[in-house]
Amino acid sequence: MDFRNEKNHFFNIKIAKLTALYQMLDPETIKFRGRNIYHIVTACVLVYMCLISMILLLSGVYYWTGNIPISMDYFWKSVSAFYIIYKTWIIIRNSNDIWNCLSITRYDFTSFSDRNRHILDRWRDRLTWFTTIYATMYFTAAVTYLAITLAFGENKSSVKSHDGSIGYYRQNVMNLYLIVSDETYNAHYYIFYFIEALFAAFIGLFFFIFDFLLVTLCFSMCCQMQIICSAFESVGHKSLRDQYSPIDLTVENIKISPKEHDLIYDELKKIIMDHQLVMK
Repeated sequence: MDFRNEKNHFFNIKIAKLTALYQMLDPETIKFRGRNIYHIVTACVLVYMCLISMILLLSGVYYWTGNIPISMDYFWKSVSAFYIIYKTWIIIRNSNDIWNCLSITRYDFTSFSDRNRHILDRWRDRLTWFTTIYATMYFTAAVTYLAITLAFGENKSSVKSHDGSIGYYRQNVMNLYLIVSDETYNAHYYIFYFIEALFAAFIGLFFFIFDFLLVTLCFSMCCQMQIICSAFESVGHKSLRDQYSPIDLTVENIKISPKEHDLIYDELKKIIMDHQLVMK
């Protein structure tokens, strides 16, 4: 599928490229030893996230008897991270199929696109507006959270260890307390902040990528189905010589379909074929 002409698609390509989703799906992206370079980089990031998630999970088990609130906090963070890892891996594994599915965003995907171009323009404006607002709000919230965490990093939380001792840790993005003692954690606070902030940023990025892709496909299906619905409503109301008629205006075609019911039959057949193409 060719996305070089953005005006022929209702797909927010700018955001897709900024989040690297476009490069992850594009079969023409630069490869290393036959594999998409973005797949390799993303796989390395997922391994890093899996490692941090395992630490969170082990921390939840470690603090289960002595500090249940922290344990529950670690459990939901680890489960959320594993869920994001799974969804991202689905995108990488099925990148070719997803790329083909995005052909539904083409303006000429159905036989009636020229007749209903205003519908395509309206849905493209909706999708662009929605995804832009969503991306702005999402990443603004993420940056704000990281900034607030850093601003209030001097505040400390008392954490009861498994042996009954109490440590006082500075507030951080993910609060990975199991790795080291409170003295070491507080002394190297900014190193842990970078590690945890990077982990949280990747979670937010991959979560957004999956949602962005899902919203794009949903909007595309709604748009194409509305075009098919509009075409069905106009069956029997279009002249064979209408400039937007899906029937080829050739002498041979006119001879083959001289009656009105033949024109209606041809239009219904095209509508059914377009519907099957969208649902496929």
